This record gives sequence, C-alpha cells and structure tokens, in this order.
Amino acid sequence: MNKRLNTIAVDLTPVLPGGENGGAKIFVLELLRHLAEMAPQTRFILLTQAAAHEELEILDRSNVRRLMVVGPAAEPVAPNQLGKRFKSFARRLLSIFPGRVRRVVNRLRYKLSTIPSPAGFNSMLREMNVDLLFCPFTAPTYFEPGIPVVSTIYDLQYKTYPDFFAEADVAQRDRTFNDACRRATVLVAISDYARESALKHGNLDPSRISTVYLRMGQRIAQQGGDDGDILSRHALGAKKYLLYPANFWKHKNHEMLITAFGMACAQGLAADIKLVCTGAPGERQEWLKRSVRAMHLHDRVIFPGYLPNAELGALISSCLGVVFPSLYEGFGLPVIEAMAAGVPVACSNTTSLPEVASEAAILFNPRIPDEIAQAMVTLAENEVLRERLVRAGLQRAAEFADSALMTRQYWECFQFALTNAKHGNQLIGVYEDGWCSPALNIQIAAAAGARTLEIEFLAPKWLPETRLTVQGYRNDTPLGSPLIIARGAGAQLSLPVESGGGWYKVTISPPYIPSYEAHGDDQRVLSCIMQRCGIALADGERTVLFSGKTDV
Repeated sequence: MNKRLNTIAVDLTPVLPGGENGGAKIFVLELLRHLAEMAPQTRFILLTQAAAHEELEILDRSNVRRLMVVGPAAEPVAPNQLGKRFKSFARRLLSIFPGRVRRVVNRLRYKLSTIPSPAGFNSMLREMNVDLLFCPFTAPTYFEPGIPVVSTIYDLQYKTYPDFFAEADVAQRDRTFNDACRRATVLVAISDYARESALKHGNLDPSRISTVYLRMGQRIAQQGGDDGDILSRHALGAKKYLLYPANFWKHKNHEMLITAFGMACAQGLAADIKLVCTGAPGERQEWLKRSVRAMHLHDRVIFPGYLPNAELGALISSCLGVVFPSLYEGFGLPVIEAMAAGVPVACSNTTSLPEVASEAAILFNPRIPDEIAQAMVTLAENEVLRERLVRAGLQRAAEFADSALMTRQYWECFQFALTNAKHGNQLIGVYEDGWCSPALNIQIAAAAGARTLEIEFLAPKWLPETRLTVQGYRNDTPLGSPLIIARGAGAQLSLPVESGGGWYKVTISPPYIPSYEAHGDDQRVLSCIMQRCGIALADGERTVLFSGKTDV
C-alpha cells in the first residue's frame, strides 16, 4: 500500500517576477494548480522569496499556502542561512556587476558564510511535518536528511555551451546539478533528450530518473474577437508576420534569426511580412534593436516585449507561422503551443526539438542562416505545405495536451520517492576529490551491536583560518565536545552509533572558498579534506563509506 503524502513542500524561491524564469515558471505554476486540484487531501507549502511572494498568490487554495523564507518579511532565520541565501541571489547577479562591485559582493557573502549555524536550523521541514520536498527548479536547497526529494531536470545547456554563461554561473549550475544527483530520491526530466543528458553527465542509476513531458499544449487558448485590438496595438496584420516567442538568452539564437530574416527579405519575402520577437526587455534586446536598425530592418522587425498570456495567445494564433531557431532546448514548449493554436512551425533540428516536433514542423540547422531563411520563405509562400503542417501540428499537440496525465505522472514519482527512500548507509556532503562541504549528513542503517562512526579529516596548511571546529550531532543534539583541528594537521572524529542507526550530522567551520582566497578558480564552498570515513564494529570489522587520499 502506498504511504500517504500528507504534506509536500515546494521550493519556489528561484521564481522571479515576470518572465525571467522563461518556460520553466509557466510549467511549474500550471503543474502546481493541477496537483492541488488532484490531491485536495494533501497540504502544499510553497516556499517563496519576497520578490515573487505576492505574485504567487494566484496559487492559493484551501490546501495551498505560501511561506516566505527569503526576504525582509520571511520567517526568522539563522545568521549563516542569511549567508546561504545571500550567496544564492548574489550568484545570479554577479555576472552583470563590474569587477570592483563583484569583489565587494564576494567578500560580503564570504563573511556571511563564515557565521556559525545552530545545528537545528535545517529542521524547518521536519517541524512542519513535511513528507516530501519537491524542487521544480532542480536545486535541493532545503534538503533535510530523511525527507525524500523529487527534482526536475530541464537541461544541461551549460555543459554544451559554457561560453553562454558567466564562469560563476557555470560553477553554480554544476553544483546544482551535482547536488540534485546526490540528494534527490527521484529526478524527473522534461524530455528523453534531457534524461539522456543527465545520465551522461550525472553517473545516475537509470531507475532514479524518469521522463515526464510538459503536457500543457493547450495552455494558451486561441483568442477570439479581441485579436484585432491586440494586433493593431502592435501595428500588425493577421497572417502578415512570423513570430519567435522566446526570451533573449544567447542560446535562443536571435542573431542568426535576424540575419536569416534579412536574407529572406533580400530573396523576395513579401514586403508586408514582418518578424515579431517577444520576450522580456533587457540589454540583449537593446543590442538586437541596434543591430536591426543597422541592417535597415527596423520597420520590419518588432519587439513587443514580455506579453501576458492573452496577448501572446493572440499573436500566436494570428501569425503566419512560428519560427524557432533555438540552439538548445530541454523541451521546447512554444513549439507545441503554436501547433495547438493551429499555426505552422519551423524549428531547429537540434537537442529536444526533433523529439517534440516530430514530423509536424519544418526542421532546419540553426547554425546555417540560409536554411532558416528558406524555412521562412517556405512558410510565407507555400500554402499547401502550411495547411499540411497545421493538420500535423494539431495532431502532435493533442499528444501533449493532457495536463491531468502529466500531473498523475508527477504524483507517481512522488509516491515512488516516498516508498523508495534510501535506508542504507549513505554519506552526503563530500566530493569525489575528498573535499568536504561545511555540513556532512550520514545515514547509518540499523544493526545490532555497538558501532562507532569514524571520520579522518585533514586541514591543509593553506587554509585561511588557523583552525577548524568540527561538531557531530544526532537529531540536532550535539554528541560530545567540538573537535579542534589546527591548520596543517589531521584529526579523527569518533561518534557513537545507536543500534537503530539514523541520520547523523557533522558541521565544519569556518567554510573555505578557494577562488575567494586566490587559490585557483574553484568556487565550491568547502571546509577541509576527508581522508577516510567508516563505521567500526565491536569485532573489528569496518564498513567503509569513503576512502580518499592518504596525503595532500
């Protein structure tokens, strides 16, 4: 019999106002609405941050409540949790800061991260009797030992196109993915392509990761009689423009699209056909506008900005066709939305897009502008092909229209995570190279007889602090006095293990971030090096949990 999911915590702290989260936010909000309706007996606690807390009021139900955990009105937090949260938000902003400001922010977040944490702070979910943590934006930030985690994987674009991201962003995305691989009980990929990418890079057990498609193709319904008002507001005529509904991120490939549109115009594309690029305004949009003016296409390329669903739906349903030249997609929801609206589609032949579009779209190489230009001309001039694509697209979109099926599949993943949570020996918080994070979580299986958890640490001589403080806990209760390790020395921590086993925690402070000390480019939050970790039995036998280098 399935265990009951009475309370599910959902981490929505990555949600930003407006359209900054792209399609992921659209999917998450839709899924949560359906989950709340499908499981009225389950309580959903949405963990939010201040900037988006009020906007997420649309999710409120009798069984759904929001809890602000990041921001000025949040629940009281421990000092070092402020550091963690500051670091999380700072990483998102660092790439746009000038160098001097970046250094100041780095120093501040490092100081915050060195404030000690009370051992019990990471019990927030347990105190709310949470049965499962759902992380729809991947990162298991609020992971607590003993509570199963389900994380959604969208893509690993940073692995394929690291140059599209700031160095700090690549490091943060890699940490997020690795943390999800280590801590999530179940991972959910949004396409088979995303699943295969995760298996390739994550050293995962295939049974732990499932594909659940974004089945929400009917989210933007075709608009009725108000379309004309919306079109006139943007100086557009029905069936007189091609549409690219996407944010202005580098992988969306707007430069190549605009180049191709210029080529299509030169090849005879009708003079009254325009190109519309929706998406949130920003620095890249302004740069693209300047490029369009330099190409003398400013009267034919329109940038309406970020649009609410009703306006976007009107632009989709009234366009001549959707052109989607993205270099990388984990799924490609706008392709399905266009098909559901009865609009022909031309899209890239890369990553997940062939899987999603199948044979219902014109496929082109997004790196060859001539192919994109030819696809645009074909959409504009070949009425017979347009009609065939519309029919095929409607049929394809119908396969992605069952939101209830998507919701049930996620619920099955939740149930699987709840009933298949690991109960054996498990060590969380140490990297393959032996470096430890500032907090280790060790699950020890139940067994008869006296046992001891033994961990050998080394504090390298180049650490910035003269000593480290190591403290062990069980159920947030300190076990013995702190262990002090001098810089350049090693020491062993020994903790008694009860016959029932359970979760043990070890904190190591202060933390150490190599790049902040000019010790290379490593931006991980570390503490010291683990040389060995194991469970010693009374008869001398030993269960090894980790064996690293004997010297450094």
